[in-house]
Amino acid sequence: MLTELKITDFAGELGSSKPAPGGGSASALAGALAASLVKMVAQLSGEGWDELIARAQRLTDQLLHLTNRDTDAFNQVMAALKLPKGTEDEKRERRRMLRQANRLATEVPLQVMEFSLQALALAREVAFRGNKNCLSDAGVAGLMAAAACKGAAYNVLINLPGLRGEEEFVASARERMAEILEDVQILESTIAAHVAQALG
Repeated sequence: MLTELKITDFAGELGSSKPAPGGGSASALAGALAASLVKMVAQLSGEGWDELIARAQRLTDQLLHLTNRDTDAFNQVMAALKLPKGTEDEKRERRRMLRQANRLATEVPLQVMEFSLQALALAREVAFRGNKNCLSDAGVAGLMAAAACKGAAYNVLINLPGLRGEEEFVASARERMAEILEDVQILESTIAAHVAQALG
């Protein structure tokens, strides 16, 4: 499992010639790190943060799980591509497995976007209400959560062409992705403006 590797080993895997782990797992990890930073700022901000701390921990756990899941999903796509296609039955089965794998490879980054958006919303909360000595950390949490959302969006887009025949799912995925990115733009710019003003 990727998340059980040392940081240096994870970076080595990411920088290897293997196609996975790649940008999807990196995006999920960025979201997990954002949620962890949110938790740190909240814990250094005095009383009354227990609920937010618990939410940030849940998001960290979910995004770490998706760091592994994204690479698993990619590997399923690769496995489906290697299936035999000599007979009509084999072609049909290969198409079915490939469609199923591509759907999973789309659903995983969509989940990364959902959870990273939640982490971004929490980053805004700690940036505005948290310990002012940790404002730079809250700002970094915002940047990383936004990057996680945007990176995961690329992974949604690259998998959509493999979902022929699932127009309803594709349309729904595109719509949700656009909604999340719109929210990301607002939250990210709000946090950035607040941090720049406070630290500048």
